[in-house]
Amino acid sequence: MGTNKREITPYSMALAKAIESYGAEAGIRNPALAEKSGVPLSTLRKILKLQSVADFEQMRKLADALGIKVSDLVSRAESIAARTGLEDKENDIH
Repeated sequence: MGTNKREITPYSMALAKAIESYGAEAGIRNPALAEKSGVPLSTLRKILKLQSVADFEQMRKLADALGIKVSDLVSRAESIAARTGLEDKENDIH
């Protein structure tokens, strides 16, 4: 039986940065974001420290708490990846 562990990728880093940037724009610190979203603070910290990968439900909850759409979060993560060259690193991994 396989594990449910997901691989940390450069896009995971970009997603973490997108969450952080939306949180900063909204003036929401991590404890408040965790409480408002229902994502445990320990889980949010793991996502932001690249010790875990957010699943869709976690992204949806975080986006709702930030007052944005999941697509906004993903779009910003893609922009961060492109701007910082993370897309190139992802291509080097595969």
